Amino acid sequence: MIKVDHAGENGAVNIYRAQRTVARFRSRSLTRQLEQNMQHELAHRRLFANYLAENGIRRCKSYFACGAGGYVLGFVTGLIGPTAIAATTYAVENVVLKHLQEQIHYLRQEDKDAHDRVMQIIEDEKAHHDAARDQLPGNQLMTNILIRVVKFCTECVIRFGMR
Repeated sequence: MIKVDHAGENGAVNIYRAQRTVARFRSRSLTRQLEQNMQHELAHRRLFANYLAENGIRRCKSYFACGAGGYVLGFVTGLIGPTAIAATTYAVENVVLKHLQEQIHYLRQEDKDAHDRVMQIIEDEKAHHDAARDQLPGNQLMTNILIRVVKFCTECVIRFGMR
């Protein structure tokens, strides 16, 4: 589970990295928020990397694919603009929060250290989710389609990593 979380954090770092890069030209008002979110995700990635190293566990096979896919997703949604950026963050964090909630019940019994590390990131992930949700405009077809596509892809990446 932590291997998949680590790979997912790599994806998230790269989503925000690409969005921040494009936002400098397209959505300047979001650059500070994107930088802050990226710093949170970098800290989460380090937290999980340390766990893997301490336990002699190799990183997930999907680590680099998550990073590359995250960068492409972030770049494209950054080009589309602020609504796409918010929709992407909302969608990814929505799936991630459900995944983390499922994990904590299992990890509480099986691995207290892993459980504690997952608990450390939930507040940041929820803050990203809620801020993005609040930035979304009312019910818009294209935004809703983007959210569904990003959720589906995020769920697929998690499932692939958990195999």
